[in-house]
Amino acid sequence: MKKLSLAINLFIVFGISVELVLIMLGKLSADQLLISSGISGLVILVSVKLLKDTLMKLYGLSDSQKEEIKNELNVMEEIEAHIAWKLALQNYLDGKSKSDIRLDQIMRDDQCHLGKWLHGPALSYFGANNQGIEALTEQHSRLHTAAGFVVKNIQENNLPAAKRIMDGEVRKAFHELMTTLNVLNKVLIMK
Repeated sequence: MKKLSLAINLFIVFGISVELVLIMLGKLSADQLLISSGISGLVILVSVKLLKDTLMKLYGLSDSQKEEIKNELNVMEEIEAHIAWKLALQNYLDGKSKSDIRLDQIMRDDQCHLGKWLHGPALSYFGANNQGIEALTEQHSRLHTAAGFVVKNIQENNLPAAKRIMDGEVRKAFHELMTTLNVLNKVLIMK
């Protein structure tokens, strides 16, 4: 499925590139442009349908399960909360925060709302072996663990190491988590 989606996307990019070159050279009439654009649009629709089907299979949710999850978990609020959390960690690293961050709390991925949901209700909806939830849980755990090492190094006055971890593993895990949360959000709002 991934190879087919990649091939379709490459075909779209190639087709649009050819259209642009032909337009610039004046070799594409208005009728030809209309037909070409229509074909490109059709290919894009097929690509979107394949992506939707892939996402649905990844999480495997019925419409009623999606509604139940949306009542329990607002994915956009979780994204915003983790952005604010990362900003607070950065402020702590930069010495701009007056509050102290406890190492034993930040390293635990089951204390925030998302973590409680991942370690509880998510398992009943998706099961323990769902690839989407496994990825989300692993990314969330890595983020909290890496953040813990940032705090540990700050508390040990090793700011260069804390900055390396923040710019490396925290940034990577955060980006992956945000990407996966966005995918989950798309799955929950798709009909």
